[in-house]
Amino acid sequence: MKQFHNNRHQGVRIASIAVLVCSVLLTACSDPAYFQFNESYVQAAQWKPDVAKPQMRKLENPVVLLIESQKENISTILEGAFGTPDNPRIPGGVGLGDFLSMSKLQQAAGPVERDEAHIPRGLYRQHCAHCHGVTGDGQGPTASFLNPYPRDYRLGQFKFKMTDAGGTFKKPSKEDLKTTLLQGIPGTAMPSFRVLAGTDINQMIDYVIYLAIRGEVERSLINATLEITTSDEHPLLVEFDNGVKKADDLAFVKEMISNVVIQWVGPDKTGNAQRTIAAAPDNWNSPASVKIGRTLFFQGKANCFSCHGQTAIGDGQKNLYDNWTLELLGLDPSASDASAGAEADVEDISLESQLYFYNEHLAGIGALKPRAISPRNLRLGNFRGGRRPIDIYQRITSGIQGTPMPGNTKLTEAETWGLVAYVLSLPYEASSRPQSAPTFQRDRN
Repeated sequence: MKQFHNNRHQGVRIASIAVLVCSVLLTACSDPAYFQFNESYVQAAQWKPDVAKPQMRKLENPVVLLIESQKENISTILEGAFGTPDNPRIPGGVGLGDFLSMSKLQQAAGPVERDEAHIPRGLYRQHCAHCHGVTGDGQGPTASFLNPYPRDYRLGQFKFKMTDAGGTFKKPSKEDLKTTLLQGIPGTAMPSFRVLAGTDINQMIDYVIYLAIRGEVERSLINATLEITTSDEHPLLVEFDNGVKKADDLAFVKEMISNVVIQWVGPDKTGNAQRTIAAAPDNWNSPASVKIGRTLFFQGKANCFSCHGQTAIGDGQKNLYDNWTLELLGLDPSASDASAGAEADVEDISLESQLYFYNEHLAGIGALKPRAISPRNLRLGNFRGGRRPIDIYQRITSGIQGTPMPGNTKLTEAETWGLVAYVLSLPYEASSRPQSAPTFQRDRN
């Protein structure tokens, strides 16, 4: 028996050493991290001109197809401008150098380690990549198990922010992203990172913006390449081997990058300004104000019930999709509900029918299976963008970017605060409780 235990312990030690050796060898010999090419967007853009309208994606065959040399050309341009996950770059001459810090990007990028001064490096890969992916595409190794899916930064849209809804400068501010990192997003897998040092938070903010800008530029490059492509000719966006044409091509690319960057850095190159919302009036949550909000909730002027439902539990609309999902949908051209075409509302077409495009063209390249989204169940009191009155005010007046939740500019300030009061009262409204539930509140004299 003693010999058996000795052999067993020796076997465990040998196995542990073998695992350690294999780990060292794999670490030493593995390829460096790289950014995944946005093949899903290529497929969507090839099959229809407006990727936000899946009911239009019914073509039997795409008009033009990008070939591998064109995709490699786009990847080369991106690497020249933005570097790699281990060695990021800030493209020069586009107004980004004063907005993003190269030192912050270097600390956030790369593998998880500590430098010679024992300062942590690789913060993004340590805290974010397992959900959002190294590329920021929302397809990290845990992404498929989460509902909702992690955010794909490459669209350049962020739901919860305090910047204006419309106009050129509607990107989130750094303060918006900091709020999300510190508070997390209740009701999702996005946690709070309040335990991290402030310097770590700021480094990750810069890196997330870097990934978003890179992703938007990639989409612009794909669109530009498709515009110059025909069924017979597949020219490169930048002809690096043509010294005469190369300069003009790079100037064109620089302009595209600048058009993306200006939306982030704002007119003064310091970022977009957050909205100034006047303080709520003293009686904003009075019974009379709640009554006004309740009336508006069910009227066309606010029209909240059409999505959130007659009982505000989020059952008014079933087939709603955010912008990240819309690109992955498309109808089977032989299906019965495809005959409605562009005249049909996407909400009226079943998800099963719209999954045809995903199943045929995207499932095989690793895209996450599309899901319909549900309007918020307001009875739960769980508000992903924050439950402060000012947060609800912002959602009502500016909407939630990338989703069907619109901003309402028709309400007066008093009406908006009344609606805020009613929304915040919904978890405590009598209809939130089963009629059979006992009441323990004691009458007071």
